Amino acid sequence: MNISKTRKTYKNKSDIFHVEISPLKLFKKWYLEAEKKVSEPNAFALSTSFKNKPSSRMMLLKKFSTNFTFYTNISSRKGREIIVNESASMLFWWKEMQRQIRIEGTLSQLSLATVKKYFYSRPIDSQLGALSSNQSSKISSYEVLVNEFHANKLRFKNKKVPFPINWTGYQLKPITIEFWQGGKDRLHQRIEYKRNKNKWESRILSP
Repeated sequence: MNISKTRKTYKNKSDIFHVEISPLKLFKKWYLEAEKKVSEPNAFALSTSFKNKPSSRMMLLKKFSTNFTFYTNISSRKGREIIVNESASMLFWWKEMQRQIRIEGTLSQLSLATVKKYFYSRPIDSQLGALSSNQSSKISSYEVLVNEFHANKLRFKNKKVPFPINWTGYQLKPITIEFWQGGKDRLHQRIEYKRNKNKWESRILSP
């Protein structure tokens, strides 16, 4: 199937090269704009690697400041890969704004107290879902998962949901952040920031 004609024409946007702002502040600026136009601006692709074999999956960002925070199951494929390789990347794609942000850095595990605090701030059904799923493990059928969920819902009715021992959170400390803005005639705008000790250095990249 030839899909070469499936293409989007981008339009020129404002110049992104002369913004006197740190990449972390620029991410916040773009994110606040995305909140008004993108259905799930916190959705990103997380890429990890094990023995030079990369894997990616969609995640939801839960917090950002100087680092970027998300939560997951440590027994999952991503969790197992992070244990042996703390390097990872995040990719945000906001098509409604014709913008992309790539963030590369190192992951560190959040404290148990922080993870528990967030876990119990989630809706009850989300807590039960995390408890019922041994993420990335093989199951004989989808019904097995559904039945486990309903069994736990009945078992812990009017009770505190037990904290899953394999549930955790990570924060990514950025080393490289690249901002991409779609441009006319494929003349996209790209600017990359790299951390040099405590200072960010920038350079313009060709599309």
